[in-house]
Amino acid sequence: MRKQEYSVEDFVLDPEFRKWVESPDRLSKSYWENYLKENPSKVQEVKLARKILLNMARNTMEIPENRVEGTWKNIDHAVDRMEKEVDDKKVIPLSSYSTIKRQETDIRPYSKNHQIYRMVGILALTLMLAFLANTFLHQEVTQPEPAQLVYEEHYAPPGVKSNLTLQDGSKVTLNSGSTLRYVKNFEADQRVLELEGEAYFEVAKDKNRPFMVKTGSVTTKALGTSFTIKAYENEALDIALLTGLVEVDLDLQQPQKINLVPGEALNIHMEEQEVKKQSFDKEKLMAWTKKTIIFDRTPIDELTRVLENWYGVEIVFANQPKKDLAVSGRFHDQTLENVLEGLSYSARFAFEIQKNQVTITFKTADAYVKCF
Repeated sequence: MRKQEYSVEDFVLDPEFRKWVESPDRLSKSYWENYLKENPSKVQEVKLARKILLNMARNTMEIPENRVEGTWKNIDHAVDRMEKEVDDKKVIPLSSYSTIKRQETDIRPYSKNHQIYRMVGILALTLMLAFLANTFLHQEVTQPEPAQLVYEEHYAPPGVKSNLTLQDGSKVTLNSGSTLRYVKNFEADQRVLELEGEAYFEVAKDKNRPFMVKTGSVTTKALGTSFTIKAYENEALDIALLTGLVEVDLDLQQPQKINLVPGEALNIHMEEQEVKKQSFDKEKLMAWTKKTIIFDRTPIDELTRVLENWYGVEIVFANQPKKDLAVSGRFHDQTLENVLEGLSYSARFAFEIQKNQVTITFKTADAYVKCF
């Protein structure tokens, strides 16, 4: 069919016309301008077809196919009834022009009345689609759920120390009985890890993603740094900086931020809300990474935790020593039996090892015991 004979429906279905309306370019603009100049009688039909396309384009919600099909059937039935009513009436042309025009349009596949009612039907469908979209939009279209973060967790069981290289190139040595948890491959704007226990960190530099280690209500933030954190349950929290610079964010009763320089450490007692900046002995600090146990006036509870994690055993006491008993000793790459043997002479206790359980019986409760 020639475009000079197009009806509104033909314009709507024409791909070139749709392209001009929905995404015009210089070529399509020139073509349709010339068309309208040569066919001024089509201006109103072109205008109506354009409005239909724009209304249809605004409704992007997908309507079930059976609902659309049913709507078209209702429109067709209504058009048939209306055409029948018009045919039953006698329409007398008021001028010869009207008669000629009517005869001229009779050669088309559709009568003028049929075209008008099809136009009405298309408009009705457009309005119905808009109504359905507005009615069911909130029920059928839901906001996509944000992608859930995937976490990685590393656990160094008692008796084992774990060396990790993270996705960003940072290196971590995880002490026995410690857990490290973080978002897989980290997030786009930060590198956040959660630590329970003790670890040594060598942080790869990344100015756009700060490296943060969370231990309860304390966050240690660094960019390119090496530091250690010891955060065992029921013990003081220790943070020691070897190289670089870190900022420690303390979310206590009185929140504060403390910067550390190499050689400085923080000793934090959470229950007492006490924070103390101090120096540290690097050899003692890093001894556990070199298979060395150093006890330096160490309380008996901490000594128990160290030995249990180091050797993967459970220690029980047949009788309790004084609470203020402190133990000192140095052991490099020794078996549990050798360590206990070395401590037993000065601490005056007997011990018995049965598989994974160690029973200790104190003969005296000295306040301070040396064992070198």
